[in-house]
Amino acid sequence: MFLVRFFQYSLQYSKVFTHVNEKMWKIVIYFLILCMVNVFPLNYLIVQEQGWRLNFIAESFTLETPDWVLPETCSISASKLVCADAIEYAYEHQDMTYIFNYQGTDYDLTKRQVLFKETTIIYTNGENASMVGYDYKGFNYSQSFLELNLSEGTERQLLYAQFGQAIEESFSPYIVLYTLLVNTITSIAMNALFLVILSLVLQLFRFGYSKFFTYLDSIKFLVYIMAVPALLSFFVGLMEPAFSPVLFQLGMGIITMVVMLVYGKKYFA
Repeated sequence: MFLVRFFQYSLQYSKVFTHVNEKMWKIVIYFLILCMVNVFPLNYLIVQEQGWRLNFIAESFTLETPDWVLPETCSISASKLVCADAIEYAYEHQDMTYIFNYQGTDYDLTKRQVLFKETTIIYTNGENASMVGYDYKGFNYSQSFLELNLSEGTERQLLYAQFGQAIEESFSPYIVLYTLLVNTITSIAMNALFLVILSLVLQLFRFGYSKFFTYLDSIKFLVYIMAVPALLSFFVGLMEPAFSPVLFQLGMGIITMVVMLVYGKKYFA
């Protein structure tokens, strides 16, 4: 398979110059795989941390504790909202509407609201976007609305902060997927931009030789060079994800310059 062959090219610095005639679509696939290797430690951390935090619900409950009187016949337990009747209960808090025991089958995407159905929580941001949390995954405990109503002072603040956090965590699978996509696409885009810039810098070597890479060939050359920095950033990133991007870019720059200075003279002379 060409990927195995390309990896072998990446480890043969003295001969890497002779392999820039490979087809670009193969180089692009190899580049994307190396990017996935490079970004894996941070993506793994994202999964562990359950993605980016929504914060707006828990934070709003922390900044100002709701003064709601919730329906005492309702509670959240065993991955569902259980109510004794089919009545909807609507509350407002900091420009957000919260509707418990929501009975509708559709919802208005132009409103900022959180809708609590029997087995799902629906959030709409008022800008025609929404996300759904299933089975009340954030509630790893039974939440009695009566307990919230009877609480006072500091206890009420803590209970509502916990309640808000549980609501947010119910969206965690959606948030994790979104965060992974954003992080992966951003990383690929940044690496592609880095290659474009480094390839331009590489063209400065042209003035010292009678023959040299074309611009596209220099990009292929740099993709081969990516392999070792990507692997190093992968292993270091598993221990310290914050250093992974820095190590990758630093490794790319150093290895490129060393290979050009040591082996470039022989090939382009």
